[in-house]
Amino acid sequence: MATDTFKNKVQDMRPMLMVTARKIVGEEMEAEDVVQDALLRLWQLRDTSIGNLEGFGRVVVRHLAYDAVRRRQVHVSIDEVDALDTLPLEGLNDVEERMMALVRQLPTMQQTVLRLRHVEEMEMREIAELVGATEEAVRQSLSRGRRKLLSEFLQKGLKR
Repeated sequence: MATDTFKNKVQDMRPMLMVTARKIVGEEMEAEDVVQDALLRLWQLRDTSIGNLEGFGRVVVRHLAYDAVRRRQVHVSIDEVDALDTLPLEGLNDVEERMMALVRQLPTMQQTVLRLRHVEEMEMREIAELVGATEEAVRQSLSRGRRKLLSEFLQKGLKR
């Protein structure tokens, strides 16, 4: 694509890209940084055949904006925060204590998703943004964690 043609198309897309970035990052200055980074990346790809430059630009801005949001958030390893810390310890019966022991044996992502969904009562969208995954990946991780807990719980005879 010719340089002038590319510049004109990108200039026309800029307001739309700013709206997309602003919706995700929430701050004007950060949205401007995201769009500038996206435009630089588009410039680097100007000689490739991108069928829908506007759609591709929007995808690039979304990814960069979500990356910026992730960088702002404090990430704490599940090893540093025990799921039991948020539950009242008195009142847990033997079955519940064993269930929590099973939860601690799950992979880190499944532990995190289970805790955020059932203890923190977060929405799937919020969890996805927090852990840096798609909503579908969060749902799948939650489902796998639940199935594994049920299987282990029944297999080990932990029924009341």
